[in-house]
Amino acid sequence: MKPRKRSRNHASYLADSMFFWISILVSADAGMAVLLQALGIITIQWTAIVGLAVCAAVSWTVYVLHKRYVLPEAYSLHASAFLGASLLLFFCLYNPQNFSGLWTVFILYPIYLSFFYDKALVIVWGAISYLLYALSLGVGQSGEFTMDIFFHLTLAAASGLCTWLGFTTLQNRMGDAKEATDAHNREYAITLLNTLVPIVERKTQTSSREIEQMSRLIKRMLREFPDEDVNDWEIKLLSLLHYVSRIKFPDYVFETDEKLTTFEYQIVQEHCQFGYEMFRDDPAFSRVVQALQEHHERFDGTGYPKKLKGCDIVLLAQILGIIESFLAMTTTRAYRQTATIEEAFAEICTMAGTAYDETVVKAFAKSVQIHSPTKVSHVPSRVG
Repeated sequence: MKPRKRSRNHASYLADSMFFWISILVSADAGMAVLLQALGIITIQWTAIVGLAVCAAVSWTVYVLHKRYVLPEAYSLHASAFLGASLLLFFCLYNPQNFSGLWTVFILYPIYLSFFYDKALVIVWGAISYLLYALSLGVGQSGEFTMDIFFHLTLAAASGLCTWLGFTTLQNRMGDAKEATDAHNREYAITLLNTLVPIVERKTQTSSREIEQMSRLIKRMLREFPDEDVNDWEIKLLSLLHYVSRIKFPDYVFETDEKLTTFEYQIVQEHCQFGYEMFRDDPAFSRVVQALQEHHERFDGTGYPKKLKGCDIVLLAQILGIIESFLAMTTTRAYRQTATIEEAFAEICTMAGTAYDETVVKAFAKSVQIHSPTKVSHVPSRVG
């Protein structure tokens, strides 16, 4: 078994807290029994006190094992729920004080599980808890079970209702909190990247107007793919990331017209990982990060960094790759001659089916509304 790295989230906190407070309560019960016995206030069989001490020792053992270790590569909340149910079942079967109502803990257990904000966890282990409670009623108590069946069904229904209320309440609150957190993270990310834009402008000697141009063209191309639901903030962030990623390039790359060495070419390729390096821990940015990672992949598998091909390259990455090429060819650079819009479009068309998917090239043509190498209409303002 390997020590488990603790993640700072509410679910892991609840899981550890469950075993901790069970251990505290059982230990307090054992300690109180010893104290009352010593003071002569009540008379308890020593076997019952020893039994409570055993329960406390087992509780603390389970708590330490849960906190420190995990089955190899198999940790999940279901493992915590299993350990919890097993510990409660041990208490109910051992029951050193012969407390008749101890099995009701399995009515309360699903309510606690609802606060883990995991539907599968609640359904699976809630059903197991109710089943264990039902089985406990049917063992040696058939007459009483028949007489009190309405009471037990009412108790189970009340537990189910509380479980559902707890889960839905947490779901709503967690949803609102997550939305607020995501909005704050998006604003922070865009603000952070915007602070780097002037630095990249001076370093690369390129205009930041390219960010707006790229965003506009991405939006136009995405209109040709109505099933692709991309948010405006993702487009803005992707355009910003692409521009700012050039901060990783050596300064002289933007001035020399000589062929890059193998080492220099590897450095240039690293800009694809810029988004991953900054936002890999936030799943809300995963689509933007993946698009930047794959925008230099080519349809025929000759691109980088992973040499993906065909449909393995996400659509947003293919769109970004075409627009990057178009803007690069039509934007003034100190080390090469600028191509016209028609020349750039014609060059991209020649790469349809090899570097770019033909469907994406057609969407690009509709977006810039170029109908022939010599006719241009309604080209987005300030392209190039």
